[in-house]
Amino acid sequence: MSFSSDLKGFAVKVQANSEKVFRGTSISLFRNIVRRTPVKTGVLRGNWQTDINRPSSGTLERSGSAAANSEIVRVAGKAKLDETIFFVNNLPYSVPIEKGSSTQAPAGMVAVTVSEFQREVNKQARKLK
Repeated sequence: MSFSSDLKGFAVKVQANSEKVFRGTSISLFRNIVRRTPVKTGVLRGNWQTDINRPSSGTLERSGSAAANSEIVRVAGKAKLDETIFFVNNLPYSVPIEKGSSTQAPAGMVAVTVSEFQREVNKQARKLK
């Protein structure tokens, strides 16, 4: 093997590993947000939406976490490094709940999870060893 082909092989491996960390971190954090979303009827949990390169708009007629989690894995699981994964909840009461209006989630759902970002990146990277 030549140095050039070794270098190309290394670059391919770095790209693949970086995408695994990117996807794994996104999936884990998004699923944690869904899990931390307080439940009254389940509609708030069901309205977490995952999309690539553009945020979803509107709301959904679904409740519970199963469909939202399935969508997270399906969409974020195929994201490339040069793409943006959007994770949104368009229900009008999602912002007040994030700001602490729910006794079930007084610290919100997103902010708490974002604080775990670096730990999750490290966890995903360790899986590659």
